[in-house]
Amino acid sequence: MAARTSQLLDTVKEKDRLATSLVEREAERERLIADLEAKNAELERFSYTVSHDLKSPLVTIGTYAGLIEKDARAGDMSRFIDDVARIQRAASRMRRLLDELLNLSRIGRVVNPLEEVALGELAREAADLVRGRLDEARIQIHIAPDLPTVQGDRVRLLEVMLNLIDNAAKFASSERTPRIDIGVDPERPAPSFFVRDNGIGIDPQHQEKIFGLFDKLDLGSDGTGIGLALVRRIVEAHGGRISVESGGAGEGATFHVTLT
Repeated sequence: MAARTSQLLDTVKEKDRLATSLVEREAERERLIADLEAKNAELERFSYTVSHDLKSPLVTIGTYAGLIEKDARAGDMSRFIDDVARIQRAASRMRRLLDELLNLSRIGRVVNPLEEVALGELAREAADLVRGRLDEARIQIHIAPDLPTVQGDRVRLLEVMLNLIDNAAKFASSERTPRIDIGVDPERPAPSFFVRDNGIGIDPQHQEKIFGLFDKLDLGSDGTGIGLALVRRIVEAHGGRISVESGGAGEGATFHVTLT
């Protein structure tokens, strides 16, 4: 009787284990389906926006190529030079778009060797790379001495830091002395860091949108709208996450990055 009872208990336990396993598999299946649907939606939107953003410089090139012929026939060299400059700018924009799209497509596929990366040193290097923009706008930048050291792809993490600093500089406010702070929030999981500015700020309803591909809140600003999408991809490829906080217009913004 004892042996039979033990056998029945084992059978019940096995059924419970299988039931739990089936529930877990179903949950995993639902998660994968949701992830696939999100990826398909992103791909569809990606195709549309790539077509739109690449078509724009092509239209410009085509239009001004036609005008160049008229300028040459009319002997109007000032307009001729202006039209050539417009074509060159359009071609430069298309080249930059293609380069950044290629870079974005490689995230997760081309991996540099992982190494110990001192984020303080990385922040100083990134600041030096955009020193021209910082000096031109008289932006003060302060890098905390206690930034952590992480294990990661140094080349990619430099892109993260560079894009965040450049983004903060790009949207500096003209109403106050612009400042960028890079530091550690002790209330967030380690290793993590933040890039904070006192610039024009971001409306709360747009704070998730800024990480989308080609989503530019200020259509008149320079850049392709790929930078923050690239940052998010790199951070997620490191098993981390990125978020932004801002009180709205004129309140500055803080980008929080948590790595693993």
